[in-house]
Amino acid sequence: MDADVVVIGAGPAGVPAAVAAARAGATVIVIDAADRPGGQYHRQLPHDFEVEDAGALHHGWRDATAGFDELVANDRIRHIAGTRVWLAERSPDRVTLHTTGAHRGTVRAQALILATGAAERVLPFPGWDLPGVLTVGAAQALVKGQGVRPGHRVVVAGTGPLLLASASTLVRAGTQVLEVLDANGPGTWRAAGPRVLAPGKAVEAAGYLRDLARSRTPYRPAQAIIAATGDGRVESVTIAAVDRDWHVVDGTQRHLDVDAVCVAYGFSPNVGIAAALGCDLTPGGGPAVVVDRLQRTTVPRVFAAGEITGVAGADVAALEGAVAGAAAADACGHDVDRALVRRQVRRREKAQRFAAALQRATPIRHGWQSWLTDDTVVCRCEEVELATVRSAIAEAGARDVRSLKMTTRCGMGWCQAAICGPNVVDLLTVATGAIPDDANRLAARSIAEPVALSEL
Repeated sequence: MDADVVVIGAGPAGVPAAVAAARAGATVIVIDAADRPGGQYHRQLPHDFEVEDAGALHHGWRDATAGFDELVANDRIRHIAGTRVWLAERSPDRVTLHTTGAHRGTVRAQALILATGAAERVLPFPGWDLPGVLTVGAAQALVKGQGVRPGHRVVVAGTGPLLLASASTLVRAGTQVLEVLDANGPGTWRAAGPRVLAPGKAVEAAGYLRDLARSRTPYRPAQAIIAATGDGRVESVTIAAVDRDWHVVDGTQRHLDVDAVCVAYGFSPNVGIAAALGCDLTPGGGPAVVVDRLQRTTVPRVFAAGEITGVAGADVAALEGAVAGAAAADACGHDVDRALVRRQVRRREKAQRFAAALQRATPIRHGWQSWLTDDTVVCRCEEVELATVRSAIAEAGARDVRSLKMTTRCGMGWCQAAICGPNVVDLLTVATGAIPDDANRLAARSIAEPVALSEL
């Protein structure tokens, strides 16, 4: 199967990328793991579900559905749903993708656009592996993708832009959200500067806060869930006030009965395929793909757009996707509207200033490590506990990601370090006093997805 441009991902960046490339005259193949376009942000209900207002729980639904419609109507675009890329290979004149799922085979193209999004970052705490503890994205997926509430008495906790949005979604779906806890305090928002109060985003945030006020759900800054307990599933959480560095303030611990906990601490870009192709990544263990103003990576004819280049929200992702699509079509020899691209680049750069301010307002502090006990699971896939990690560092002399992985098996499981990777890097950084030189090593792997031996 061949095309001028292939796009991996049909979310807020991937759909605009495909549309922009097709409008410039390129033939486009879009590969997406979900059955319907939209990504995690605009996750749709299954085809056989019927609801009165499909966009009731979505922000920016009208623009999104316009892109979905063109994805179907444009005869230059072929959308391959329910399919994952497990291996990407590059030659001087084309990229070859090996796929599994609904379409098993190969896809070849002159240019590749990576719009693989990001995974939520979750910090471990005692009891985080109990059933009923899930990410806020998973909770939104249940509500938006299946019409199912995650629980009856729910606490939303963490930091980052998803907290208010997800709590609002849960409230509008009829869930009793007991509290929303943000580990960062008001001081970090003030320090982020005035750009974090961009007018459009301020209105959006006000809408979320209005939903919480109507449901009488308190928003509590500088507080965090530091433990969860239960017999077979989560039944109670321990909440505490935390200082600027997220260390627990003594004497502030309290308990709350729950049947579900939704947590998120920002995002980690899904850079596996980009790393395997040799694209440069930003340093520091929470890597993003390095791109220029036209979304070009450091590998020829490989472009990246959306959260994979750094978390900036759906609006920025859409602009990046449109720029990447036009640039990819241009690389394939098609004529593009350069004036339009320049306008989109300017709009994107303006929007990215807000995103940078938001990142400054929602940092992850190293004090979260003080919440842990020796038997807290750090790597859930391989069931590696904190004591094992600390022993490998202190006694076995592990000073980099590779040696820690080989000593403890952290990152060797099903998720291939998607969950534990950033946390392992943080543990190493605090223990050794420096970010390990191979902080991005866990992101680089040739096999991007689990695949049956029969498909090799």
